[in-house]
Amino acid sequence: MIWPIALVIWGKMVRFANMVAVAIYAIKRGKKLKPEETKAFNSPICSGKTGELNEEKLKIAKQDIASALKYIKAYNGPSRTWFTYQSSLSEGCNRLSKIVSELPVSQQTARLLVDLLFRIDKKLCNGGVDDSDGTVGSLMEGTVEILNAYAKIDQTCKDVFLDLKNKKTCFGWEEPLLKLIDENETF
Repeated sequence: MIWPIALVIWGKMVRFANMVAVAIYAIKRGKKLKPEETKAFNSPICSGKTGELNEEKLKIAKQDIASALKYIKAYNGPSRTWFTYQSSLSEGCNRLSKIVSELPVSQQTARLLVDLLFRIDKKLCNGGVDDSDGTVGSLMEGTVEILNAYAKIDQTCKDVFLDLKNKKTCFGWEEPLLKLIDENETF
């Protein structure tokens, strides 16, 4: 009895996948996807490139971050919408991972990332975001690791971490960064 049900479910999944493929084909007007369009960003990585963003690119990066943060929102719905909510958190984190991963290493972008971490921290502590599966926390940990890499690539990035002194966060994500500015800490 279970096989007919499984076949019906499988058929619906195949039809859905086909609809997605047709939608992508239509959006791309028949052109193949570029390799960067197929890459998934589940966690942020350091670009390894040094440099600063010009005013226009910085503005775009800030707008992209603000747009992605809209997916990380409070949850107050019924349990039947829980998975939709979790998908929204994942979408926001994936978008932020892509943005963060494409930033060049500099004091300017380190400051942008520290600001991002404070904004996410505020959402988690006071904004009603339910991160019980750890999606947002993993993004934060990955971003702290990137800032650590920034400090290794460009020592001046550590100056940005001075702003973290005497600031309290809900999850202590600033502690590894503060250790980097300690004179006894070695690379």
